[in-house]
Amino acid sequence: MAKKGVVYCATGSGAYLEAALISAIALRNLEPELPITIISERADLPTRSLSHYGINTRNFDPRRLPAEHQPYLSRYLKTHLIHFSPYEETLLLDADILPHQPVRDLWAALDHGDIAMVKDRLPTLELCDHVGAEEKNYTLTQVAPTTIQYNSGVLLWRKNAAMEALFDDWFQEWQRFHKQDQLALMRSLHKTQTQVVDLPGTYNISPIDSAPLIAAGQRIHLLHCWGGMVGSGQFRKIALGHCPRAVETVEQLLAATQQVVEA
Repeated sequence: MAKKGVVYCATGSGAYLEAALISAIALRNLEPELPITIISERADLPTRSLSHYGINTRNFDPRRLPAEHQPYLSRYLKTHLIHFSPYEETLLLDADILPHQPVRDLWAALDHGDIAMVKDRLPTLELCDHVGAEEKNYTLTQVAPTTIQYNSGVLLWRKNAAMEALFDDWFQEWQRFHKQDQLALMRSLHKTQTQVVDLPGTYNISPIDSAPLIAAGQRIHLLHCWGGMVGSGQFRKIALGHCPRAVETVEQLLAATQQVVEA
């Protein structure tokens, strides 16, 4: 097992596969030596071509899963990722993350704990507005409204018994509603009394929040294009402006793979 590396989950639509590949190629340009693995169920994952960029792939067969997990395959995989990751220390990046700067310094956070994340832009449970009322109300019966909400789109952890217990509980909590994963993680962190190391906000920042920083000449590291930007095409538009070579490379990889699939 490799010491450390980055993992992407590229599941669902072709747009999410494309987004994960763009992110991975952009990261490879910033981090030439950092191990990267993409996990996906898609037949058009360009495994052979990605190997030329030092990017590994792992195929995932969703047909083995119960039917209730199928609509939210990405969340199922995410809550099981400690069992799929080939690394002792894993940095998960959601498919809608665009790297702007190297990320190697992040691993220093694991000197202070087993798991690290950035606080959500709405940093407490009472401010959470992206989940259904039923799940939020249930979570409020388990933890205080002022409990910190972390954004799980960038997640760094060390594989050990404590983290295996956390992930197993995270999956159980996610199964209660089978939708979003973030409040399920909050409940599991509280239940297992897991302490989270805070990462700097520039390692998981939205386009809205990053704009004034960039205008002021400050550096951001990981841009999180959340809120449906992948499906709407906004992610691709932003990527074209930020890392056009990565977008062009992914277009070529996917086109070549499609030709093989059709043949």
